[in-house]
Amino acid sequence: MKEEIKKPIRILSLIGFVLIVFASQAVWVTFSPIVTYAAKDLGVAVEQVGLLAVTYPIFFLLLTIPSGVLLDRNFKRWFLFGAIATFFAAFGRIASFNYWWLFACQLSGALGQPFLLNAFVPYASQIYSERRPLVISVLSLSMYLGTVYALASGTKLYSIGGIEAVILPIALISVLGFILAVVGIKPVTFVSSKEKSMERLGTVVKRKDLWILGAILGFGVATFDNLATWLQPALASVNLEQLAGDAVAVSIVLGLIGVAVVPGKVASRNIRTIYIRTIVPVIALFFAILAIAVNKTLLFVFLGASGFLMLPAYAIIMDWIGKFCGKDVHGSATGFVGLTSRGISVALTLAAMYFIGSAATYFTFLTIPVFIAFLLAMLLPKDSAMNAGSVNSAN
Repeated sequence: MKEEIKKPIRILSLIGFVLIVFASQAVWVTFSPIVTYAAKDLGVAVEQVGLLAVTYPIFFLLLTIPSGVLLDRNFKRWFLFGAIATFFAAFGRIASFNYWWLFACQLSGALGQPFLLNAFVPYASQIYSERRPLVISVLSLSMYLGTVYALASGTKLYSIGGIEAVILPIALISVLGFILAVVGIKPVTFVSSKEKSMERLGTVVKRKDLWILGAILGFGVATFDNLATWLQPALASVNLEQLAGDAVAVSIVLGLIGVAVVPGKVASRNIRTIYIRTIVPVIALFFAILAIAVNKTLLFVFLGASGFLMLPAYAIIMDWIGKFCGKDVHGSATGFVGLTSRGISVALTLAAMYFIGSAATYFTFLTIPVFIAFLLAMLLPKDSAMNAGSVNSAN
């Protein structure tokens, strides 16, 4: 099918997809850096502003599997649904700065996000099958960059022009992304599953490798979320709490570099399983050392290295689905892995609040799920075994 799609159309559709994903993630955490300021301007409690960001993980948990199933049934229709919902969320916010209007826009963004994130694999596999790992990496990078942009720019933009200055750039990006996505996706024909939704989902649920990948991804996401949420109070016991923000920032920046360069090399060498088996015990060792002895140097070196190794795992796992699952179940498989991983990550992030009394206890807590992820990685089939024809390959 890829020969039928003209190169300019493919490029337009990819640029549009990248921009609308960027906008979606930026909408998610738009107010996170300015919660107290926004609450004062909007005349609501701080908790109500915080609730805006909470809508995204809640909706993702509820919709990740349904969105994946619907994408398999009719990719173009439901991808555009996600793009429209995100466009309304980002651009609609400039109409009014009333809290309840912003809340309605946020719900629209939360509704659209699963349809965009679960579209990575089917999109890359069907439009860019010869460059699937690269395109998945680019889309994953846009996902992370949207979040980083909002978190890094929020306070500065607010100081320049208040809530309007914070919202406007994201709105403009969403307009361009939406237009390019619609124009680029319109002439493309996608593979649709002929199986009934429950049969298709049943095929996915029977895949042991997808259960393992979902759990490994869940433990990885939980580790990252825990660092972003609880590192500062945990470091207070060793008087290093002032370093938490910078340490996490370094981890994210190096992680973004890793996302840009690592997945393609791993895919070209067919060492997805080997990569996962290698990095997980290394990261576990980093946290184990920090549990014993933590100082400024070890904190920055180990968290930076962990980010570089860990963030690319998302794109690698998505590429696994694109490589070793049939095209007609790519959305369902992505949704299933997303549900499994998000359930684990939410549970562990909530549990971590009981282990932040000391840095030693906190890093010990982080070491345990990473070690469990290593045990699970040892059960994951090697790429060579998957290539031998044990599954319905996407290629």
